[in-house]
Amino acid sequence: MSLARLGGAYAAAPIVVSIGGHADAGEISAANRWSEAYPVIWRPVPHAFSDWGFSSGFDRYAEAPRGDVIILTDADACLMRPVDELLQSMHDAERPSIAGLSAHFSPFSRDGTENDAAWRRLLDAFGFGDTPLNWRYSQSPDEAFGGCPAYFNYGFVVFNRTAFTAIQPLIRPLTARVLDHLKDTPSVFFSGQIALSLAILTVGADPLSLGPEYNCPNSDEMLAHGLRDPADIRVLHYLRRDQFDRHSFLCNRDEFDTFCSKPFASPVLQAFQQHVLGLTCPFYGEGVTR
Repeated sequence: MSLARLGGAYAAAPIVVSIGGHADAGEISAANRWSEAYPVIWRPVPHAFSDWGFSSGFDRYAEAPRGDVIILTDADACLMRPVDELLQSMHDAERPSIAGLSAHFSPFSRDGTENDAAWRRLLDAFGFGDTPLNWRYSQSPDEAFGGCPAYFNYGFVVFNRTAFTAIQPLIRPLTARVLDHLKDTPSVFFSGQIALSLAILTVGADPLSLGPEYNCPNSDEMLAHGLRDPADIRVLHYLRRDQFDRHSFLCNRDEFDTFCSKPFASPVLQAFQQHVLGLTCPFYGEGVTR
């Protein structure tokens, strides 16, 4: 609905939704009749590859690109404003290019020495021991927290076609190797994001750093880390669950009504609330016509 409101190429862009957990295509369609008014393509992960872990993440790369710019985004991300300049720069890039917001924190440790040592061990194991750790985390920019290679939050990552097609065949084997490398450690949760970092190094793609306006959580911390004003937010990533439940507020009428009427103190949440209220029939299950 957000894309439809932006109109033009945004409204026409195909939205391919990968669903793991042995989802049934018929049940998905029946439960989401609203999507018939939009270019939504439901894609259950093939049962042979489906599980409750990384299957939908792998499946993001399963199909051939449908355009010159490909965006991988989490289900809890919402495009609130146009991103024309970003799309044009990715379209015009002559080399494989990937853009994203640096992950908020280290996947290994808040201690800079431990962070750097963990990255060094991992990069050495994958043959990239000389890679400089010259990127900073988006919510821990101080050198005391250590550095990293290009390491993006997966909530919103943009590829040009060259980069996407080069990385497609690498993601599953790289993620499997990272999972094995990090098994029995808390860091294993971040294996998908780490695998993308290794894929970027493998294909020699150009990583481009985006600001917090392109992947802003539904809380105010980014106002202290580069976001000047909630009015600048392009992509709202509503991953936090302390103010509303991202899994149910669009499919439970009472929760949705509470979200719409709640006097949020957070300027970021106020901006997101106004965005949702500005959409046509935003509540799940209500009739949508076009």
